[in-house]
Amino acid sequence: MNVPRTDEPPVTREVNGRTWTLPVESLTSLVNRNKIASSSSFDWCSLSTKPHNHIQLPTSMTSQPASSDRKRIDYLKSLGSIRERCQQVFNLTVDQDQLEFWSVDPSTLPSIVDFCSYLISRDYGANYQSIPPHGRWRHFLANERDRISPLLEQWSADSSVDQVEKGRRLVDLFVVAVLMDAGAGDEWKFVEPLEQSCSTSSNANESLDQGIGRSEGLAVGTLHAFKRGIFSSDPQRPHQVDPIALSSLTPSKVAEFMQSKPGNQMVGLEGRSNLLQKLGGLLSNGSKYFPAQEPNSQSRPGNLIDYILSHPNVHPLPRAVMRGEISVSIDVLWEVIIDQKQGLGSIWPQEGREPIDGEFIGDVWTCEALNRVKKDGGHVPFHKLSQWLTYSLIEVLEKTLKWVITGSEKMTGLPEYRNGGLLIDFQYLQPKPIAFIKSLGLPETDLSSFSLMETLPPLPASHPAIVEWRALTVIALDRIKDSINQKLELSNSPQALSLPQVLEAATWKGGREIAKIKRAKDSGSSAGPPIKVISDGTVF
Repeated sequence: MNVPRTDEPPVTREVNGRTWTLPVESLTSLVNRNKIASSSSFDWCSLSTKPHNHIQLPTSMTSQPASSDRKRIDYLKSLGSIRERCQQVFNLTVDQDQLEFWSVDPSTLPSIVDFCSYLISRDYGANYQSIPPHGRWRHFLANERDRISPLLEQWSADSSVDQVEKGRRLVDLFVVAVLMDAGAGDEWKFVEPLEQSCSTSSNANESLDQGIGRSEGLAVGTLHAFKRGIFSSDPQRPHQVDPIALSSLTPSKVAEFMQSKPGNQMVGLEGRSNLLQKLGGLLSNGSKYFPAQEPNSQSRPGNLIDYILSHPNVHPLPRAVMRGEISVSIDVLWEVIIDQKQGLGSIWPQEGREPIDGEFIGDVWTCEALNRVKKDGGHVPFHKLSQWLTYSLIEVLEKTLKWVITGSEKMTGLPEYRNGGLLIDFQYLQPKPIAFIKSLGLPETDLSSFSLMETLPPLPASHPAIVEWRALTVIALDRIKDSINQKLELSNSPQALSLPQVLEAATWKGGREIAKIKRAKDSGSSAGPPIKVISDGTVF
């Protein structure tokens, strides 16, 4: 592939009535080893975005949680703690570059914003309201094939299935699909059965032959297992998820229905199996959040709908509002998902996690740099999979039951390897080589040859570099969202893009696309993040 010389004039491309320009020298510098076609071009330099200075949070947000152990734990489980603690980590990059492993270069933010804005224009034009929220629903539409609508139509044809039961069934499906959704590795793909051959996609047959990888493949594979009744112990009710079936899902059974085998190996099988079995244990213990609706029936994830309907803080909407049937605070749904005793928070593993005041509370890690400054333990919550599940369930509840979920702006961008990889690939986050080398006990050779991919082994989620990376990602995503709205002239507009829309149409997709540009072996391959992480199926 030939890339133009750096002394040639900029490459331009018109998309949806807007011209995008990229100086060739910037393009050549960005992609390393000339791995991008010259026809793909973006306006890296036109956006004037001032570097963000230290953010002074409102007093209500900066106040420390009470000193008691219980209040500390409750605080770290709350949605509000995620953005606040990540902001405190981010502020250390402004205050004398106090982070151990990363520096932030705000001058590269316009490049990220321009790339993301290009993707939005390419895929949605100016029809910004058509951008869906980030959630698991998108992955069931892989290769332009709608797999959810036929399922809903099938249930509608059954007079015994009312709208609430449809919601329960979709919640059942989405919960297990999210638990299955952690990095599957670069090798694995799911080959869809031929029964799905009808499609609106022109390359359907090719897609079937090649298989579907990564998050989309995990979603489609889970859907087929759900349709086969793998998650149900009742042959008369195959489209449900119940504890008896979940308790039988060993790693080998998960490997079987997800087509994992030598040459097509999925990573994290044991972690996925453990999560599904723990979900089964939770449902079998009579959790208040999943009340069975019939005598002698089993609890299901979808029974969270029944719990929410009976919650005292859930209110019917006046008919004049005409936006939905009931109003549900995000805090009500979050309680079901994060509670460590009877909620879904109880299924997360303890191995490799850090106890906080003697209690394991999931995706919460220590940032040593923050602890040195704050002297408060340095705990930083992310709750990535819990938030991913929440985003996904919000869409199910709003679409199928016409609920209105309020307060969802408390949620954050997801600190995972696509969003975080975008920041590294655009050099917004720049590694400090000596810190990485010393932390791993590696020989201090020529630092000019240091490479995150080549020098370092895969790092666990507990490594302080990964904790810093994820915290910086959460705050950077907020800034990218604001800057995209500014560039598209949507700030303070009813059409302003929400964070879930930006995650879907820009940053997550952008992280995947820039990874492919820089690291894919060939045009048909996907590529992993710019830093290797150890995945057990329960964090990333």
